[in-house]
Amino acid sequence: MSTDLTSGQFSIADPDTAAGGRRFRRTLAALLTGLIVLCLALVAVNVLNGPRLTGFQVDTSAVVTTANQRLVLDTNQQLAEVSTDQITVSPAGVVDVQTRNDSIVIVFPQPLAYDTEYTVTVNDVTGPFADRSSDLAVSFRTDEAPLHLLSRSPAQPNEPTKAPDRIVRTTVGSAETSVAFSAPYIQSFVPVGDELVVVTLTEDLTNTLSLVDRDGRAAELTMPGTGTVHDLQASPSSSTIGFRFTSAAGAGAGGHVYDNTLFLLDLTRGTVDTVAGLDGEPVQAIAWGFMANRAEVVAQLFDTTLLLIDPRADTETVPIPIGQFPNLNAFAPDGLRIAVSDQDRQYILDLSTGAEAAIVPQDVAGTTPYTAELRFLTGGEGYVQRVAEFDQATGRVGQSLILVTGDPATPTTRVVYEPVLPNETIVGFAISPNDQYLAIQTVPNSQTQVTDGYPVDPQATTATTLFVDLSTGAITRSIVGIDATW
Repeated sequence: MSTDLTSGQFSIADPDTAAGGRRFRRTLAALLTGLIVLCLALVAVNVLNGPRLTGFQVDTSAVVTTANQRLVLDTNQQLAEVSTDQITVSPAGVVDVQTRNDSIVIVFPQPLAYDTEYTVTVNDVTGPFADRSSDLAVSFRTDEAPLHLLSRSPAQPNEPTKAPDRIVRTTVGSAETSVAFSAPYIQSFVPVGDELVVVTLTEDLTNTLSLVDRDGRAAELTMPGTGTVHDLQASPSSSTIGFRFTSAAGAGAGGHVYDNTLFLLDLTRGTVDTVAGLDGEPVQAIAWGFMANRAEVVAQLFDTTLLLIDPRADTETVPIPIGQFPNLNAFAPDGLRIAVSDQDRQYILDLSTGAEAAIVPQDVAGTTPYTAELRFLTGGEGYVQRVAEFDQATGRVGQSLILVTGDPATPTTRVVYEPVLPNETIVGFAISPNDQYLAIQTVPNSQTQVTDGYPVDPQATTATTLFVDLSTGAITRSIVGIDATW
């Protein structure tokens, strides 16, 4: 038996198969050549046509509440160094810039305005090995930070009960309000993130401390005992609140009795602790406050000594005395400076250097002025001060709020607000986190005001908060309420 190796059934040199293989190789070669040409063309476009924007990131909420927030522009190639001269911001604003590989990081030292459309343009952007440039531009709209106010409802004559007090949530740019929390008697509150810590008044005139979530649900917090809370404050950089606490009469029998004792409450752990002073004993304070972006607090003792205290430190680390001043007035957002005053004038203390700078009252009416209150700006080293001046001709005290900016040695000053009504009184004020608005608490008529009778922090029943544009002095909104807090 024999086998025919040339028969079609067993042939390995089929002409159709060989031709198909050649066509496949030619097609593959053409495809690869096309891909190489395309890649080279794309590289040429990227390199020769200048950088192109591929995306950007900005936190539109944080950029209106915190200094030094960032806008990041991403591009398709490595970049040459970009300078601030190449950047235009509309509306106008100061920026810093960093170039990182294929990204441009634009930093806003000052928080931006609420609910505003911003356009940022970077001109003449180039790669490191080419002279081709591009102009990059992005636009974004900022959010508006919400704020809270306390609206107390005074008791009405011949009424067995009164309407509950309310903490309302709103914004400067909208007339809409919502009730964040209500209770029969609300003494004070502080926002902590999306929640509120609220001090309420019980029937025996002692206090209850509660944590209120965004839906208005309240959970009672640990208290040092039965007593009264003063100076409730929240840390700007942690989930910690603090307050001065005084025990109710007879409440400390068989235990601790507190008199204006400083306590810190850690909301993450639910623990409440005293703060140790120079002698290792709990601090008794007449005023106090958190340092921004730091763990330290400043407490003012009964003899007016100011102590810088780190509550986290071990027992061997003693507080640092920083002088004696009758008044502890304000804390700067930079975490370095505080404002204090004595009978004659105010001072700014820089705790990082130990420097002390006197504040010269700004004379705006030609009489002898004195400063009564100060609030630091978030951006820069400026501040707003409340100035009072006695008019000998009328026997009245005039008030005004003055913006002070620029070189501290030769400052620029401008009157931002003066009471409009003849007997109007400025009770206090706050500045929005972006330095755009003043929230000014006023009593429209100091001659006819009636107190609401609360045992702690009593207020006039007609107390009203005015919102004033810091750049123009225009009143943008008014609302009945107190303690405006962003």
